[in-house]
Amino acid sequence: MRVEGVAPELQTPGEGDPTSVAADVATAIDAALAAQVLVVGSPPPSGRDLDLLAQPDDYATIRSWLDRAGFVPWGHTWARLSEPGAYAVELSTTERWSASRVDVSCLFADSEPIPGFRQLVRPGPAAALLLAARGTVIRRGGISDKVRGKVSQALARDPGAWTVAEARARDLGMVGSLRLLREAYQADAPLPARARAVGLFRVLVNEGPLGARARSFMSALPQRVKPAVISFSGLDGSGKSTQVSQLRDCLERLGVGSQTQWAGFKGGRQLRTALPFLDRAPEGHPAGPRDRLVPTGLRHSPLGQQLWLFVVVGLNTAHLWRHVLLRRRGSKVLIFDRFSPDTMVKLELLFDRSRGIDSRWQRRLFTLVSPKPDVGFLVDVSSEVAYGRRQDQTPEELATMSELYQDQVARYRLHRLDGTKAADVLAEQVAAAAWRGLR
Repeated sequence: MRVEGVAPELQTPGEGDPTSVAADVATAIDAALAAQVLVVGSPPPSGRDLDLLAQPDDYATIRSWLDRAGFVPWGHTWARLSEPGAYAVELSTTERWSASRVDVSCLFADSEPIPGFRQLVRPGPAAALLLAARGTVIRRGGISDKVRGKVSQALARDPGAWTVAEARARDLGMVGSLRLLREAYQADAPLPARARAVGLFRVLVNEGPLGARARSFMSALPQRVKPAVISFSGLDGSGKSTQVSQLRDCLERLGVGSQTQWAGFKGGRQLRTALPFLDRAPEGHPAGPRDRLVPTGLRHSPLGQQLWLFVVVGLNTAHLWRHVLLRRRGSKVLIFDRFSPDTMVKLELLFDRSRGIDSRWQRRLFTLVSPKPDVGFLVDVSSEVAYGRRQDQTPEELATMSELYQDQVARYRLHRLDGTKAADVLAEQVAAAAWRGLR
């Protein structure tokens, strides 16, 4: 492989221009290849990442080069997060497209050269339609504006591309996929659910090798029930929100769709409003001032307090799982500002420490049933630093919370970050740890 001496050049500090990084990566990969590889996305050096489709031998060659060049894989994306800048390569193999006896060489027919490269090529118009058709199946019949634009460009290059693509689609078992794309492209509005369902059914029953049709149809099934979860925990004023924002920006630059979510503590206020009898003082006991967390009717009953704590745990568990499982089209990563570790801290602070109510069993239950972050961070600052930044809580309360947060590091396997460091320095640590932790 002709890559010796190339990878170190990519690690030269000070070359922070994304266009320069993209050109260097593409040039190095191109030099290592013995056969054509399709550039599925924007051709280098434009685009925020390099999206490649390779046959098995070339796929192995590119993987080997990416490993040596310091790229770290997650799924089908290899990311390099160190200087001179974050960059990603989305790498797929034609083995994911077909059954073992299906010839996929037609995807490389009529490919078009990219100036400055030998083996990195653009797909021809018909292949571009087949690539878009596969993506339409993956999105269960949906077509984005970006895909619509790619189809329009392919037809502008060759008005007869639909006919050529359908002839090639038979051997690939993609006739149904291509017809679904054509219907979605020609529709004035998004296809209704029934039409999408019928189109997906045709993916399985139309012409072509059964194994290839089945593999194409299976790509429409969800790959995971929930997105990957990254969480940030810590005192108010520790800098969590800044790190959430910077990590999302980094993932977007790498071509990984993400969304942010704030998940605060639920004290059961809405349930108390819906069930006003909970706040009626029992006979013989004065109502006293309203407690924002423990209903008046249960305040003088140890058993009632324990039962209410189980209700609070159930509400918070459901609240967190709802945010995790809520369908978010196009998002692979969900970044939480506050998550299960913060709820655990609140449970012990607000009930055990502040009200003297033993919550050990409820906290054990919450540990068992609450969602866990795939990668979690504790942005750690002293209570004095947190109070200096924000005065929303008393110094005493912040000191207690700081102590409780330390207990969550082992429980949730959190990465401890020094919140007094510069935000940009922390962001580099976060990006590297998050990406490696998602593997």
